[in-house]
Amino acid sequence: MDDGTVAFIMRERLTHENLKSNPYAAYLFLEDTPGHRGIRLFLKMVREDDNAELIASMTRRHLKPEVDAQKGPKHLVYFAVEKVLPLIGSGEPPAR
Repeated sequence: MDDGTVAFIMRERLTHENLKSNPYAAYLFLEDTPGHRGIRLFLKMVREDDNAELIASMTRRHLKPEVDAQKGPKHLVYFAVEKVLPLIGSGEPPAR
């Protein structure tokens, strides 16, 4: 199932390192509403981009350049969405 592509900005931490040996990841998106609403995304890494200008244009939180540099390099990592499920349950209709 191909529902598109998503991208995340990542620093060189454990999650980024783990993608080198296992390109699969899962992401839980929880809606900011009462109750338990959201989706689970099952992802496969397809590519990585280290273009600093592109990453800066997509970054919401702006740190002072020296503080940002101290935190380490950033990478823009693209994932193919392989499966989307509801937050709770299998996504299959209940058995009758």
